[in-house]
Amino acid sequence: LIELNRLRPERVDPRLRLPGFAQLAHSDAVILNIDYPLGMAAFHHLSRLAPGVGELRGVYVMGKAATLNSRVGDVMISTVVHDEHSRNTYLLRNCFTAGDVQPYLEDSTVLDNQKALTVRSAFLQNREYMSVFYQEGFTVLEMEAGPYLSAIYEIVNPNRHPRNEIVHLSNSTPFEVGLLHYASDTPYSRRQSLLSKSLSYFGVESTYGCAIAILQRILRSELARLAATEATAAGST
Repeated sequence: LIELNRLRPERVDPRLRLPGFAQLAHSDAVILNIDYPLGMAAFHHLSRLAPGVGELRGVYVMGKAATLNSRVGDVMISTVVHDEHSRNTYLLRNCFTAGDVQPYLEDSTVLDNQKALTVRSAFLQNREYMSVFYQEGFTVLEMEAGPYLSAIYEIVNPNRHPRNEIVHLSNSTPFEVGLLHYASDTPYSRRQSLLSKSLSYFGVESTYGCAIAILQRILRSELARLAATEATAAGST
């Protein structure tokens, strides 16, 4: 749990010292970091958390994934997610673009407009199974985006998420939704998975790049909100 009003510019990464950083001392916002829940654990964490907060201003997901069309260490930004748990295909407006992450990467590439498949277990996949989805344009295999989107659906709709449907979340969420995945495995290539080699520097670079992009997004959004609140208050006096 990170209280934004307790951040000190001298103690944060220089890439996060945005103009007006000192104004965060007046913020009442917090960042709640849910550390690496997979599968339905992601759904239960977010769906139980949301009713207990005063206002939800953004949901940002960073995770590792297998990729069918890029290299270990690359970053994928998806706008379509098929969830094996609910069998829904979610369409979303991902708040991130390649330009948000690429400046923080030197040896890796960012691929946007990707389609992700949320699987029940990476160990249950095989070449024949993956080929079916790859032919349909799915290039990212991961384990948490679908359940998170099911929880987001229930946050903005007063009913249970559907099953086996195409679900449009593009314009229905009153808060930002962002998905970033860094490639840890390339299942179509031998000796290119976390089971056979270390992710090494390439994983560190892409992990930090995604984290910086998410934190910059949060801080810029909060600074803009504080500035708007201050302007409104000044105009009413």
